[in-house]
Amino acid sequence: MIIDGRNKFLGVNVDTLSDKIMDIVDCEQGSDEWFKARMGIPSASNFSRICTTTGKWSAQADAYINELAAEVITGQRSSNGFTSDAMQRGIDLEPQARSNFEFIHDCEVYQIGFYINNNIGAGCSPDGLIGTDAGLEIKCPLGHNHLAYLRGGVLPTKYIQQVQGSLLVTERDVWHFYSYHPDFGEQLMVTVERDEKFIGLLKDHLERATDHISECIAKFKKGEKDVTQ
Repeated sequence: MIIDGRNKFLGVNVDTLSDKIMDIVDCEQGSDEWFKARMGIPSASNFSRICTTTGKWSAQADAYINELAAEVITGQRSSNGFTSDAMQRGIDLEPQARSNFEFIHDCEVYQIGFYINNNIGAGCSPDGLIGTDAGLEIKCPLGHNHLAYLRGGVLPTKYIQQVQGSLLVTERDVWHFYSYHPDFGEQLMVTVERDEKFIGLLKDHLERATDHISECIAKFKKGEKDVTQ
């Protein structure tokens, strides 16, 4: 948890942090510390598994709840660590995309590891925070997908839950979606404002999910007096 001069830049009040309403894990994303911080906590990149784009409870929610509860029960993360070629490409290009965004928009993008909102028991891993009221989501898609995003000119539907969820978790006002491809002469930047109606529905579903996660942990986690079979 960060409590230092950077709180002013991050837009987080020290008193708020000390009350543990917000926790910011300052680590490298993808590191062991990052994976440990996320264990058992619904994260914005997977909010689509809890809430649909129309604000309904997702059919994938139970499976995601089981994964997160099992992480706490076993102490092991559910992900097998597999990284596809497309995923690795995105990881490799992200620093270049971030620098490009900073240059074009004349701003400083600050990186953190994991942002936890303890009021809702959920978190997000922003690709960047800007000033005190904005965040950044970077995608480095393959050429045909980048072109589709450019032609659409709006936030792609499949990222609605992630972006609105990041706004919910961080309590910021706007989130910039940035699609970057180094071989294109044009990149896509869409500024997304808070959709309070959708955020309210998402928040309700997250609270329902975290309740189920807590119930599973309480019921099935082995206690000190349990005998190993």
